Amino acid sequence: MSPRADACRVLTPLELAGALTMIWVLILRLFRRNIVAFWLAALPGVILHEMTHWMVAFATFGRPGFPRFIPKKMGNAYALGRVPIHNPRWFNGALIGLSPLLLMPLAYAVIVYGAPGRFSWLGGWQFILTPLIAAECLLECIPSRPDLRLVSLSAIPLGIVGVLAYLFWVR
Repeated sequence: MSPRADACRVLTPLELAGALTMIWVLILRLFRRNIVAFWLAALPGVILHEMTHWMVAFATFGRPGFPRFIPKKMGNAYALGRVPIHNPRWFNGALIGLSPLLLMPLAYAVIVYGAPGRFSWLGGWQFILTPLIAAECLLECIPSRPDLRLVSLSAIPLGIVGVLAYLFWVR
């Protein structure tokens, strides 16, 4: 191919969906200055974030409470959502706290399987909605400070179990 042909290459629908996802991430980050606008813009991602906590807590016997999605001021910051965990233990704290990381593969799956296979006017809504959902997943996939505090409950016991398992495996 000539250098001129490379410069005129058209994006595939998948590449376009990935680029639009990054644009949505940047647009949604602009809302952080106004808590009400940011909460409304980030609500789908906050729901996904809190539901990952709820599902993993339920699966690991953490006895999750009812999720709340109304912002609450906590010191200098706002908590956009929360799920009370009534039974955090050494074996489930890390899993519950790091569960929002499951949103990264979900964002990938949304882009790969949600992007239309070809360009068409009927598939135009997919080029708006698919990257928006993936951007919400990417914005909310980072565990928050309280999530990491929950992880710290089980970091030392799980580290000891991991070292013992490694020593048993090597022997």
